Amino acid sequence: MSIITFVSEDMKETGQSMSIAAIATAMAIEHNYKILVFSTDFMDTTLENCFWNANNTKTGLFARANRLDVSNGIEGLVRTLASNRVSGEVIKSYSKPVLQDRLDVLQSPKTPDYKIYLNLAENFAQLAEIANSFYDIVLVDLSGKITKESKEKMLNISDLVVVSLKQSMSSIINFIKLKTANNFYNKKNVLLMLGRYNPNSKYSNKNVARFLKEKNIPMVVPYNVLFSDECSEGRIVDYFLKVQKIQGYDNKDTFFVNQLRGTSQMLEYKMQEKRNGLI
Repeated sequence: MSIITFVSEDMKETGQSMSIAAIATAMAIEHNYKILVFSTDFMDTTLENCFWNANNTKTGLFARANRLDVSNGIEGLVRTLASNRVSGEVIKSYSKPVLQDRLDVLQSPKTPDYKIYLNLAENFAQLAEIANSFYDIVLVDLSGKITKESKEKMLNISDLVVVSLKQSMSSIINFIKLKTANNFYNKKNVLLMLGRYNPNSKYSNKNVARFLKEKNIPMVVPYNVLFSDECSEGRIVDYFLKVQKIQGYDNKDTFFVNQLRGTSQMLEYKMQEKRNGLI
């Protein structure tokens, strides 16, 4: 039972949401985990759009319940908090299934009113804790649009915190400033990840580790054109099932999946360390 929260201090695109979608799907397919992906953004459905679209109607083990009415989502869950009737099973009923009994998505709030969104965000940490009693892993895509207080609540209840960085000097400098200003980011359960990763960049994960004087080399989720295209069409599961058939060949998709597998294994290793009280 682990809560893993992904956060970014960079204002521009880090690929965080698509990286979470990739990690969650890969882990759900390869392992017998029950995983909840918790989307927290405001007026942005990038994460959810990776998993389905209105035309997906497949059934079976890898069913996508695209027509399932979960319009109440987080708003509905927050309304039930006052009655103390929210449980892990209830959260599952408000979530949207992607892989049967393996992967669910709790969609971000639907409200277009930012003040209402901020009020809902005050409950994000509590919902993640409740979900953690039912799911093996809760992956939180933490929005930068929530208040400092709501953000700190989520980070403090998380077993692991993954900071998403860009392959740039500005991102590296920003993280150095962050560690200096906030000692939380020096904790052993804080990990680094490079999304949309390009191995040919000067800012490779090993070089970023050197710049930051980090013992642990940042995890990576490489940029992959086919993966990106499939996500834009809500076909992320189809992508992984397709790539499984071509494993062993030296191509960009094999590289993507192998690097992603390494990232998933690192998260599993760190989760075990956390459970054993080592971090």
